[in-house]
Amino acid sequence: MLPKKVIALLTLVFVSGLMSGCSSDWKIAEGSVPASESFDKYIDGSPISVESNHKYYSNIPYGNEERNVLDLWVSESDEQRPLIVYIHGGGFQGGDKSSAWNQPSKYGIGPEQINDFLEQGFSFASINYRLLQKTDKEGVLKCLNDSKRAIQFLRYHSSELNINAESIGLVGTSAGAGTALWIGFHDEMAEAGSDDPVTQQSSRVQAIAAQETQSTYDILRWSEDVFPNGIFTMDKIRGTALGNRLMVFYGVDDFNQLESDQIVKYRKEVDMLSMVDSGDPPVYILNKKDFKPDNGNRVGNLLHSPYHAVALRKVLTEAGVSRQIFIPAEGNKPNQSAADFLIEQLSAK
Repeated sequence: MLPKKVIALLTLVFVSGLMSGCSSDWKIAEGSVPASESFDKYIDGSPISVESNHKYYSNIPYGNEERNVLDLWVSESDEQRPLIVYIHGGGFQGGDKSSAWNQPSKYGIGPEQINDFLEQGFSFASINYRLLQKTDKEGVLKCLNDSKRAIQFLRYHSSELNINAESIGLVGTSAGAGTALWIGFHDEMAEAGSDDPVTQQSSRVQAIAAQETQSTYDILRWSEDVFPNGIFTMDKIRGTALGNRLMVFYGVDDFNQLESDQIVKYRKEVDMLSMVDSGDPPVYILNKKDFKPDNGNRVGNLLHSPYHAVALRKVLTEAGVSRQIFIPAEGNKPNQSAADFLIEQLSAK
């Protein structure tokens, strides 16, 4: 395997070419880096009751798009503390950062878990990112890169925000889980030569917790590498609502374009399964659905199928990545929560 620094350089060159090929305006807009003294204007009342000593900031902009905002509870400890970043789900078409405290904790994160983090002296952030639109030409990388930038932004301002920049964990459900895996498995995405000090920051994190996740966003791999026995094929979804959704996912308007050279390169850049290597951080995965994707909501069951966890288990095991993978449909019920996993991993940093 090539050294990480070489891989990072090659990745940067590749992604730059990919960006220019997909759209002339495809890279996330830069700017909106507030001066440290300006954070005080975002101080607000916490939306949930917290017992610990934290400041709450609302709608801090990390970029210059409307949805480039985050909420943050900051530890007022005398030393810099670990940070948990929550990435919401919603199929990249909906959802909001407020789901971290508005949704039932059965989805992995809720008021109880936020308080668990805060009581440990951790800081906690919840981010918004741009969503896919029906006429989108940028595809899902727009959403993924927004979330990546939020991590880099928080790292850039780690001193002002009392964050330990070397102890950052990600947690998400569904699309948020897949995003967390994409950031966590991707080689370094810092752009050393950028004029933007935020994108110069490391994108690497130290722990990941993913619930109801997808295994890869190269959806064409699902037919052979994720789902067995023809459960999922491209022919089955051609002309369906799911097939139309897939075209938006890659920013194309013709199903046949999914096999074009340009989109093959795009798919490679969102293929988390192919990114896994031994240098990746510890991972927690929990997919609770049944193995029968035709029960009830077919799309939801495909997106959250335990087959995704099985595919991830295979590559993570082969790479020797530290992992906790729970698939209740196999009788493997979780003996640890996502929150407890993150606390355990980051407390040791």
